[in-house]
Amino acid sequence: MAVQGNRRKLARTAVWIGIVVLLAIFWFTGLLATVKPMSEAKSLAAVMGGGVAFDKAKYVDGIWDSRVVPTVEQKSIELGVLIPALEKNADQAGKTYGNNVGGADNFLIRFAGTVTAVDTQSQTGSITVSVPYKGGTLPVSVLIGPIILGTALRDAVGFITFEQFTNQIQFGGVSDSLNDRVMKDVVSKLDLKTILGKKVSVDGAFTYDGADAHDLQVTPVVVRME
Repeated sequence: MAVQGNRRKLARTAVWIGIVVLLAIFWFTGLLATVKPMSEAKSLAAVMGGGVAFDKAKYVDGIWDSRVVPTVEQKSIELGVLIPALEKNADQAGKTYGNNVGGADNFLIRFAGTVTAVDTQSQTGSITVSVPYKGGTLPVSVLIGPIILGTALRDAVGFITFEQFTNQIQFGGVSDSLNDRVMKDVVSKLDLKTILGKKVSVDGAFTYDGADAHDLQVTPVVVRME
Protein backbone atom coordinates (compact mmCIF):
# COMPACT_ATOMS: atom_id res chain seq x y z
CA MET A 1 0.00 0.00 0.00
CA ALA A 2 2.86 2.35 0.85
CA VAL A 3 4.40 1.68 -2.56
CA GLN A 4 1.13 2.51 -4.35
CA GLY A 5 0.79 5.70 -2.32
CA ASN A 6 4.29 6.79 -3.25
CA ARG A 7 3.60 6.07 -6.91
CA ARG A 8 0.49 8.27 -6.81
CA LYS A 9 2.47 11.11 -5.21
CA LEU A 10 5.20 10.76 -7.83
CA ALA A 11 2.62 10.80 -10.63
CA ARG A 12 0.96 13.97 -9.30
CA THR A 13 4.36 15.60 -8.88
CA ALA A 14 5.28 14.71 -12.46
CA VAL A 15 2.03 16.25 -13.76
CA TRP A 16 2.66 19.52 -11.92
CA ILE A 17 6.26 19.64 -13.11
CA GLY A 18 5.04 19.12 -16.68
CA ILE A 19 2.53 21.97 -16.37
CA VAL A 20 5.17 24.32 -15.01
CA VAL A 21 7.57 23.42 -17.83
CA LEU A 22 4.88 24.03 -20.49
CA LEU A 23 3.97 27.40 -18.98
CA ALA A 24 7.62 28.38 -18.97
CA ILE A 25 7.96 27.41 -22.63
CA PHE A 26 4.83 29.36 -23.59
CA TRP A 27 6.02 32.39 -21.64
CA PHE A 28 9.46 32.60 -23.22
CA THR A 29 8.23 31.86 -26.75
CA GLY A 30 5.48 34.47 -26.55
CA LEU A 31 2.65 31.96 -26.88
CA LEU A 32 1.20 32.85 -23.52
CA ALA A 33 -0.94 35.97 -23.78
CA THR A 34 -0.12 38.84 -21.47
CA VAL A 35 -3.11 40.33 -19.68
CA LYS A 36 -3.00 44.13 -19.59
CA PRO A 37 -5.20 46.66 -17.86
CA MET A 38 -7.98 48.07 -20.07
CA SER A 39 -6.17 51.42 -20.11
CA GLU A 40 -3.20 49.75 -21.83
CA ALA A 41 -5.09 47.43 -24.14
CA LYS A 42 -6.88 48.22 -27.35
CA SER A 43 -10.55 48.97 -26.88
CA LEU A 44 -13.07 46.30 -27.81
CA ALA A 45 -14.39 48.64 -30.49
CA ALA A 46 -10.95 48.80 -32.08
CA VAL A 47 -10.37 45.06 -31.94
CA MET A 48 -13.80 44.14 -33.28
CA GLY A 49 -13.63 46.89 -35.87
CA GLY A 50 -10.82 45.20 -37.73
CA GLY A 51 -8.14 47.12 -35.89
CA VAL A 52 -9.71 50.53 -36.53
CA ALA A 53 -11.81 52.03 -33.77
CA PHE A 54 -15.38 52.79 -34.83
CA ASP A 55 -17.03 55.77 -33.14
CA LYS A 56 -20.75 55.05 -33.38
CA ALA A 57 -21.75 58.34 -31.75
CA LYS A 58 -19.62 60.32 -34.20
CA TYR A 59 -21.17 58.42 -37.09
CA VAL A 60 -24.69 59.25 -35.92
CA ASP A 61 -23.76 62.88 -35.23
CA GLY A 62 -22.68 63.13 -38.85
CA ILE A 63 -26.01 61.96 -40.27
CA TRP A 64 -28.64 62.99 -37.71
CA ASP A 65 -29.47 66.52 -38.85
CA SER A 66 -28.45 66.08 -42.48
CA ARG A 67 -30.07 62.74 -43.26
CA VAL A 68 -32.01 61.04 -40.46
CA VAL A 69 -34.40 63.84 -39.51
CA PRO A 70 -35.06 64.98 -43.11
CA THR A 71 -35.67 61.40 -44.24
CA VAL A 72 -38.17 60.78 -41.45
CA GLU A 73 -39.98 64.07 -42.10
CA GLN A 74 -40.15 63.56 -45.86
CA LYS A 75 -40.89 59.84 -46.07
CA SER A 76 -43.18 59.13 -43.11
CA ILE A 77 -46.53 57.65 -44.15
CA GLU A 78 -49.74 58.83 -42.54
CA LEU A 79 -51.10 56.29 -40.06
CA GLY A 80 -54.49 56.46 -41.80
CA VAL A 81 -52.84 55.19 -44.98
CA LEU A 82 -50.27 52.76 -43.60
CA ILE A 83 -52.32 50.79 -41.08
CA PRO A 84 -55.18 49.95 -43.50
CA ALA A 85 -52.53 48.83 -46.01
CA LEU A 86 -51.02 46.49 -43.39
CA GLU A 87 -54.48 45.18 -42.50
CA LYS A 88 -55.27 44.46 -46.13
CA ASN A 89 -51.98 42.93 -47.27
CA ALA A 90 -48.97 43.17 -44.99
CA ASP A 91 -46.54 41.78 -47.55
CA GLN A 92 -47.56 44.31 -50.17
CA ALA A 93 -47.53 47.14 -47.62
CA GLY A 94 -43.99 46.18 -46.70
CA LYS A 95 -42.88 46.32 -50.31
CA THR A 96 -44.67 49.62 -50.94
CA TYR A 97 -43.91 51.56 -47.77
CA GLY A 98 -41.36 49.63 -45.72
CA ASN A 99 -37.75 48.56 -45.59
CA ASN A 100 -37.11 44.89 -44.89
CA VAL A 101 -34.08 44.05 -42.77
CA GLY A 102 -33.46 40.51 -41.56
CA GLY A 103 -36.96 39.44 -42.53
CA ALA A 104 -38.77 42.24 -40.64
CA ASP A 105 -40.50 45.20 -42.25
CA ASN A 106 -39.72 48.63 -40.81
CA PHE A 107 -41.79 51.73 -41.46
CA LEU A 108 -41.67 55.48 -41.07
CA ILE A 109 -45.02 56.71 -39.78
CA ARG A 110 -46.77 60.01 -39.01
CA PHE A 111 -49.77 60.56 -36.76
CA ALA A 112 -51.42 63.05 -34.42
CA GLY A 113 -53.57 62.59 -31.37
CA THR A 114 -54.03 63.12 -27.66
CA VAL A 115 -51.71 61.79 -24.97
CA THR A 116 -53.84 59.53 -22.78
CA ALA A 117 -51.19 57.77 -20.67
CA VAL A 118 -47.64 58.37 -19.52
CA ASP A 119 -45.34 55.63 -18.21
CA THR A 120 -42.17 57.01 -16.67
CA GLN A 121 -41.75 54.20 -14.12
CA SER A 122 -40.45 51.58 -16.53
CA GLN A 123 -36.90 51.66 -17.90
CA THR A 124 -38.55 51.24 -21.31
CA GLY A 125 -41.21 53.88 -20.72
CA SER A 126 -43.73 55.24 -23.20
CA ILE A 127 -46.52 57.70 -23.73
CA THR A 128 -49.77 56.53 -25.28
CA VAL A 129 -51.19 58.69 -28.04
CA SER A 130 -54.82 58.06 -28.96
CA VAL A 131 -55.06 58.63 -32.70
CA PRO A 132 -58.40 59.07 -34.54
CA TYR A 133 -58.94 55.95 -36.64
CA LYS A 134 -61.97 54.51 -38.44
CA GLY A 135 -64.56 56.27 -36.35
CA GLY A 136 -62.73 55.55 -33.10
CA THR A 137 -59.20 55.82 -31.80
CA LEU A 138 -56.06 53.72 -32.07
CA PRO A 139 -53.64 53.76 -29.11
CA VAL A 140 -50.04 54.19 -30.23
CA SER A 141 -47.10 53.74 -27.87
CA VAL A 142 -44.36 56.33 -28.32
CA LEU A 143 -41.13 55.21 -26.69
CA ILE A 144 -39.58 57.62 -24.16
CA GLY A 145 -36.97 55.43 -22.44
CA PRO A 146 -34.73 56.05 -20.62
CA ILE A 147 -33.88 52.86 -22.51
CA ILE A 148 -35.16 52.61 -26.07
CA LEU A 149 -34.85 49.11 -27.48
CA GLY A 150 -35.00 47.85 -31.02
CA THR A 151 -33.56 48.76 -34.40
CA ALA A 152 -36.62 50.37 -35.97
CA LEU A 153 -35.09 53.77 -36.68
CA ARG A 154 -31.87 52.41 -38.14
CA ASP A 155 -33.72 49.97 -40.35
CA ALA A 156 -36.63 52.18 -41.41
CA VAL A 157 -34.68 55.11 -42.88
CA GLY A 158 -33.38 52.88 -45.67
CA PHE A 159 -29.93 54.34 -46.20
CA ILE A 160 -28.10 52.55 -43.36
CA THR A 161 -27.16 49.02 -44.40
CA PHE A 162 -25.04 46.25 -42.91
CA GLU A 163 -22.67 46.33 -45.88
CA GLN A 164 -21.43 49.77 -44.82
CA PHE A 165 -19.84 48.36 -41.66
CA THR A 166 -17.12 45.92 -40.71
CA ASN A 167 -19.26 43.63 -38.56
CA GLN A 168 -22.49 43.14 -36.67
CA ILE A 169 -21.14 44.91 -33.58
CA GLN A 170 -20.68 48.15 -35.50
CA PHE A 171 -24.08 47.79 -37.19
CA GLY A 172 -25.76 47.18 -33.83
CA GLY A 173 -23.86 50.06 -32.28
CA VAL A 174 -25.34 52.47 -34.83
CA SER A 175 -28.84 51.48 -33.74
CA ASP A 176 -27.96 51.99 -30.08
CA SER A 177 -26.48 55.40 -30.82
CA LEU A 178 -29.52 56.46 -32.86
CA ASN A 179 -31.75 55.53 -29.93
CA ASP A 180 -29.48 57.50 -27.60
CA ARG A 181 -29.81 60.50 -29.91
CA VAL A 182 -33.60 60.19 -29.74
CA MET A 183 -33.36 60.42 -25.96
CA LYS A 184 -31.04 63.43 -26.19
CA ASP A 185 -32.70 65.43 -28.96
CA VAL A 186 -36.34 64.38 -28.82
CA VAL A 187 -37.47 62.93 -25.50
CA SER A 188 -35.44 65.33 -23.34
CA LYS A 189 -37.39 68.25 -24.82
CA LEU A 190 -40.77 66.85 -23.76
CA ASP A 191 -42.32 67.97 -20.49
CA LEU A 192 -43.46 64.54 -19.39
CA LYS A 193 -44.97 65.94 -16.18
CA THR A 194 -47.52 68.02 -18.08
CA ILE A 195 -47.89 66.18 -21.38
CA LEU A 196 -50.90 64.09 -20.31
CA GLY A 197 -53.99 65.33 -22.12
CA LYS A 198 -51.99 67.39 -24.62
CA LYS A 199 -52.29 67.04 -28.38
CA VAL A 200 -49.14 66.01 -30.21
CA SER A 201 -48.03 65.04 -33.70
CA VAL A 202 -45.28 62.47 -34.15
CA ASP A 203 -43.00 61.34 -36.96
CA GLY A 204 -41.14 58.16 -36.13
CA ALA A 205 -40.28 54.57 -36.92
CA PHE A 206 -41.58 51.14 -35.97
CA THR A 207 -40.94 47.50 -36.76
CA TYR A 208 -44.00 45.50 -37.76
CA ASP A 209 -44.18 42.30 -35.71
CA GLY A 210 -46.13 40.47 -38.39
CA ALA A 211 -49.04 39.76 -36.06
CA ASP A 212 -50.99 42.89 -35.14
CA ALA A 213 -50.98 46.05 -37.23
CA HIS A 214 -52.59 47.88 -34.30
CA ASP A 215 -49.76 47.16 -31.86
CA LEU A 216 -47.47 50.08 -32.62
CA GLN A 217 -44.27 50.77 -30.67
CA VAL A 218 -42.90 53.92 -32.26
CA THR A 219 -39.44 55.40 -31.86
CA PRO A 220 -40.02 59.16 -32.19
CA VAL A 221 -37.82 61.45 -34.26
CA VAL A 222 -40.01 64.54 -34.46
CA VAL A 223 -42.61 65.41 -31.81
CA ARG A 224 -44.62 68.62 -32.10
CA MET A 225 -46.99 70.00 -29.50
CA GLU A 226 -50.25 71.14 -31.08
